[in-house]
Amino acid sequence: MTNGNTREIIEFVQRKVLSRDGIIALTGFLTLVVGFFLGSPVGRIVSGMIFVGVVGYLVARWKGWPINTLFRRRGTQEDLYSQSPEGNMKKLLFDDFQSSGGNYVVKEVQEEESVAPSTKTAQPAPVLREEKPKEFSVADFFDLDSNELPNDAEPRSEFNFLLNKVLCALKEVLFAHSVVFFWGNKDRKQLVLEGKVTDSQSFIGEKRIPFAEDMVSQVAMTGKPFILGRINPVSEKEVVLYYQSPEYIKSMVCVPVYYFNGAKDGSPVGVIVADSKAEDAFGPETFGLLGNFTKLVSSLIKSYTEKYDLLLDSELLASIRRMADRVKSNPTEAAVLGSVAEEAGRLVNWDALTLTMYSDDQHCWAVQNVVTKTASPYVHRAQRVDIEGSIVGRVVLANKLESIDDLSASSTSRFFVGEPMERKGSFLCVPISSVNRCYGALTLESTLTGNFAGVEVETVYRLVEYAASLLEVLYLNDTIKDFVPVDQLTGALTKKFFTRKIEEEVSRAEDCGTDLAYVSLAIDDIREQARRYGSEGCDTILAHIVKAVRSHTRLYDAIGRLDEDQIGVLLCNTAASDGYLWAEKVRKQIASHIIPVDNRSISVTVSVGVSGLVDGMSKDQLVAGTTQVLHKAMEDGGNLVRMY
Repeated sequence: MTNGNTREIIEFVQRKVLSRDGIIALTGFLTLVVGFFLGSPVGRIVSGMIFVGVVGYLVARWKGWPINTLFRRRGTQEDLYSQSPEGNMKKLLFDDFQSSGGNYVVKEVQEEESVAPSTKTAQPAPVLREEKPKEFSVADFFDLDSNELPNDAEPRSEFNFLLNKVLCALKEVLFAHSVVFFWGNKDRKQLVLEGKVTDSQSFIGEKRIPFAEDMVSQVAMTGKPFILGRINPVSEKEVVLYYQSPEYIKSMVCVPVYYFNGAKDGSPVGVIVADSKAEDAFGPETFGLLGNFTKLVSSLIKSYTEKYDLLLDSELLASIRRMADRVKSNPTEAAVLGSVAEEAGRLVNWDALTLTMYSDDQHCWAVQNVVTKTASPYVHRAQRVDIEGSIVGRVVLANKLESIDDLSASSTSRFFVGEPMERKGSFLCVPISSVNRCYGALTLESTLTGNFAGVEVETVYRLVEYAASLLEVLYLNDTIKDFVPVDQLTGALTKKFFTRKIEEEVSRAEDCGTDLAYVSLAIDDIREQARRYGSEGCDTILAHIVKAVRSHTRLYDAIGRLDEDQIGVLLCNTAASDGYLWAEKVRKQIASHIIPVDNRSISVTVSVGVSGLVDGMSKDQLVAGTTQVLHKAMEDGGNLVRMY
C-alpha cells in the first residue's frame, strides 16, 4: 500500500467520523461501553435505550429510509459540502419563463460558454387570476332546518323560540358545555328553568329548584355576576345543581338578567348560566359579551310581558263575549254558572273547579257545581259548606279574594272539616260579588304549588266579576217580573198574574153561577222551530200567535203566557162547548197565518186543550184537566183541539 492510498483512507475515515452519522455512531459506542461499567440498573437501562436508538438510526440510514424532512434536508446540504469536486460535473440551464403545461425543457451548457437567457422559449409572465369570492347561500344566514315560528303563536311560545335561539348563539360563541336561563322568584325562593341548550344527557327534569348556596341562587338573590375558573370535582354537586350526575364541569359563569317595569328595585328577574369542561374557560371579557346578550333577553322579556298582558285582556274580552251570547240565549242562573266554569278553564290551568252558591232547598251555602280533571277524591255536588270555619266561607263573608300558594302550609279547611282531599298544591277562591251583595264563590285548585300568578288571578277575578253582574241582572229581572203583570214580548199577563187571574175568575164563576172555559195553546214542534230559527225566531212566532188569539177575545177575557211556547186563555161566561168552537176557529186561523221570520215567510200550527168549569172544581183541577187534553192533542200529531 502506498503512502497516497494510506492518506486517502485516513481522510475518508476522518470525514466519516466528523460527519453527523459518525458522531452519532461514536456516541452510541461510548454509551454502550459506559453502561457496562455502571453499577446502577437505571443507568444501564438508560444506556441500553440510547444504544438501541443509535443502532435503529444507523440501520435506517443504511437502508435509505426517510428519517424526517428536516434531517433529510440538512443531511443533503452536509453531503453536498463534504463532496470533492468531480471532473465530469455538468451545468444545466432552467428557463423559468416556460409555460406550466407540457414538457419542461432543460439545456446543458458548457462551462466556458457565456450563457444568455433564451429568447425563443421565453414567454411573458402569466397573469394571475383573481380568486372568485365565496358564494353564500340562504342557509349560511337562516336556519332552514328549524321549525319556523307560526304567525299565530302565543307570546309564551314566541318568547321560548327566540330565547332558545339566543342561548344557541351564546353556546357557540363561548364554546360552552351548557347555557341555561333561569327565572328567579324571590317571593317563593325558587329558580324556574325556562330554557337550555346543552350537550349533557343528565340534565335535571324538574323545572323548579329551591334557592340554595350555589352560585346561580346567589346571583338571583344579589344580582352580582360570578365567574368560577376552577371547580373542584368534589364540590361540583354543591356548585352546579342542574345536573343529575357529575359532568366534571371545570368552570362556569353566571350573570343576572334585569327587567324594570315601573319601579326600579334593582332585583334581577333571571340568570344566564354558562359552564365548560375546561379550566379558566371564562374571563372578565366574558362579562362584556354576556352583557350584550342579557340586554337582548331583557328586551325579549319586555316584549313578551306586554304581549302576554294584551293576550290575557283579549282572551278575557272573548270570554265575556261568549258568556254574554250564551246568557242572552238562555238567561238563567245555570247558564251563567256553566259559562263562568267553562271560561275559567280557558284562562287558567287548574285540576279542580267548584261553584258555591246559596241553596234555597237546603237553606245553606252548598257546592252547586264540581269539575275535576283527576281521579283523586273531591267534594261532591250539594255538599254543605262550613261558612264559619272554611276558606270558602271566609271569602263569602268577607267578600274578598284569597289565594294560597301552598296548601300544606295552611291549616284551614277549604270547604268543611274532614274533607277527603289531600292538602297539597295551590288554591284560589274568588267571590262572585257585585256592588250590593256576594252571590257565592268560585274555587280553582291545582296540584302544583304556586300555580296561580298575579296576572292570571286578576283575569279570573274580572271574569267572575262580570258573571256576578249577569246574575244580578237576572235576579233583578226576576224581581221585576214578580211585580210587573204584563209580559214584555207578547203583552199577555205573566204566569204569576195569570194564575192569580184564574183563581179570581173561578171564585167569581162559583159565586155568580156563570160558566167559565179555560183554553191552553202550545206551538207544535217547538224544538224544530228553535233549531231552525233560534230563540228570537220562536219569540216572533209566539208574539204573532198571541196577536191572532187576542183578535178573537173580548175585553173581559184574559190571556196569559205560561211558558216559552205555551199560552192560556180564560173565556168568561163561556161554556166548554162554546170554548171548543172558539178554539177550533182560532186553530184554523193560526194554521193559515203567514209569519215573517228572518226574511222568510213561515206558518205554524198549534195544539189546543179546552176544559170547562163544573161545580165543585178547583182552580188546580181546571188547569190540570186542560193540560191533560193538551198533551193528548200533541201526542195525536198536533194541530188538533181536544176537550176535557
